[in-house]
Amino acid sequence: MSVSQQETARVDTAPKSRGARGGSWQGSRRLYVYGGALLFLEYFLLGMWWWGHHILQNTTIPSPGWDLAVFWSAANLAITHGATAAYDWGLLRAAEAAILPPDIFGPFSYPPTFLLLIYPIGMLSFGAATVVFSGCGIALYLGMLNKTLRSAPDALRLPWLIPAVAFPGVWVTLVTGQNSLFTAAVAGAALVLLRRSPVAAGACIAMLCIKPQLGILFPLYLLCERQWRALASAAFFSMLTLVVSWLAFGTATFVAAARSMAMFRHAIVENGGVILYGAPTVFGTLRSAGYSTTVSYAAHAGVAMLVIAVCVWLWRSTCRFELRAASLPVATLMVQPYLIYYDLAWLALPMAWLAVDFVRHSSNRFENAVLLAAWLVPAQGLFAVLSHRTGQWAPIVLVALLAIIVRRARAPQRVIAPHESFDAATPPVAAIGAHASNPAQGTTA
Repeated sequence: MSVSQQETARVDTAPKSRGARGGSWQGSRRLYVYGGALLFLEYFLLGMWWWGHHILQNTTIPSPGWDLAVFWSAANLAITHGATAAYDWGLLRAAEAAILPPDIFGPFSYPPTFLLLIYPIGMLSFGAATVVFSGCGIALYLGMLNKTLRSAPDALRLPWLIPAVAFPGVWVTLVTGQNSLFTAAVAGAALVLLRRSPVAAGACIAMLCIKPQLGILFPLYLLCERQWRALASAAFFSMLTLVVSWLAFGTATFVAAARSMAMFRHAIVENGGVILYGAPTVFGTLRSAGYSTTVSYAAHAGVAMLVIAVCVWLWRSTCRFELRAASLPVATLMVQPYLIYYDLAWLALPMAWLAVDFVRHSSNRFENAVLLAAWLVPAQGLFAVLSHRTGQWAPIVLVALLAIIVRRARAPQRVIAPHESFDAATPPVAAIGAHASNPAQGTTA
């Protein structure tokens, strides 16, 4: 009998908690009220932001989607002047001037594989490109979360839609016009597909070629899981993506991209000044505090090696798949020296897997509080950049998430029986709802 089967066999037969029906209704109502209120606030602020820039024409307010302006300008240059023009900082600055304020310039710091993906939006107006890009990102993100949370048993179905849309990581991604919803969607899809379709999972992993640093731990994870078919598939489709990009754009584009990214690393990653306030990493925190590049890299490398060592132990263990799946995106965010607050949209992945595990095996108030902090931290990351005062709290939250995963992996959790309900006196975490008081109503991420 496997470990998971042994755990399932040890189902507690405790009687129903008091007020299960009432607790379930109150938990679900609180979940939707809090999530809906934050959802309204987020998109009200986004509307005011748009109004201030486009209607009031306040030049001190950048247009929402400023990073999408970089993507759109690069794609437009690739169409009109050839793909290498996307990496010409002079041409790109001139193209962005039509959208961004004069004192703001964003270099295109992505490989040709991403240029191939966004190439079609250069044929659209910037407004239409914003709608298409944002709409596709949200659709992929919600589809991925739906599949992830549906892995819970029918009796433990999770009410997730409002909290998922209200997740500040989505709002921050839309405000900045970034690609975080796309990368989170393909990484999450890979984890969902891994057990039933390894080849398709490998194809999803290969899509992370658009932002390779976010896929760096997947090969190690697949090795520890002994997912040989998925590993071979990921290698094959990654090579295929590179070959197609090379055939489409030529060798000169790859050379220009390498040169541009080296300039970006020196000017932005290592000496970015105010930009590093938005980096929720050990490296970014130390650099923004005034430490040298060498010291910051060394400290970050030490933390990254410790995280990888913990995860290798976890991935080689016989703990529940939900915990191993939750640890991968957490570790991916922790090992990156250059990461920006909008990449914290990836926190939707560990929150979803942990929500499933919380419902199946119960959770405590501290774990629920950490999940709530993870749900809120992308917004804190943006406001830390705007204020330059609070600093990034994400490193602390990521450490807490990984600690929870390890603790749950080491301590077998009681399986919640279908006839049981949670104590109504323990409310679900607002907006993520680590669990509702009735398993029939479920939880969310």
